[in-house]
Amino acid sequence: MKVRLGVDDWVGAAFELMADEGIAGVKLHRLCERLGVTKGSFYWHFADLDAFPGEVARQWRDGAGVVRIDVTEVLVAGDPRASLRRLLDLYVDRDLGRLERAMRDWARTDERAREAVARADARALDAMTAGFLSLGLSQDEADVRAQLLFYAGVGFGDVGPVGARPLPDRQIDILVDLLVRT
Repeated sequence: MKVRLGVDDWVGAAFELMADEGIAGVKLHRLCERLGVTKGSFYWHFADLDAFPGEVARQWRDGAGVVRIDVTEVLVAGDPRASLRRLLDLYVDRDLGRLERAMRDWARTDERAREAVARADARALDAMTAGFLSLGLSQDEADVRAQLLFYAGVGFGDVGPVGARPLPDRQIDILVDLLVRT
């Protein structure tokens, strides 16, 4: 019995291809191969080829990107230091960093992706700022520390997969400790 695919399955396959090969690897025939279906299945879900990248961008913007889901969920619960530590772990994860980098590369050439990345980044920064505010920091201090954590995370995600040595846990702990000191 064949499982019926949904829009999320197509977008998930696109995210996987993007992480492996960048946006250039997201081709209809490659998506069909990955999902084991024909092009007819694609057109059942999408009006045309132009509708699909818009849906990929929309889902990233709205939190469907793996990193984005975890960013907002990680920072709402419990201990702010532990939450911020878990957040940084997400960015230094090689697989998630590859997808993050692929989305940013795509955003350089596509307005839909650019808007999606900008809105997702704003959500992530807001969540990080809230984490720092919960430590009792002023708005200005929380904003600056959130930006430092965010840009460090993006940088680790971008540099890590291309051969740099992985960031040791103790160094991640030191970074988080520096940022949460009041």
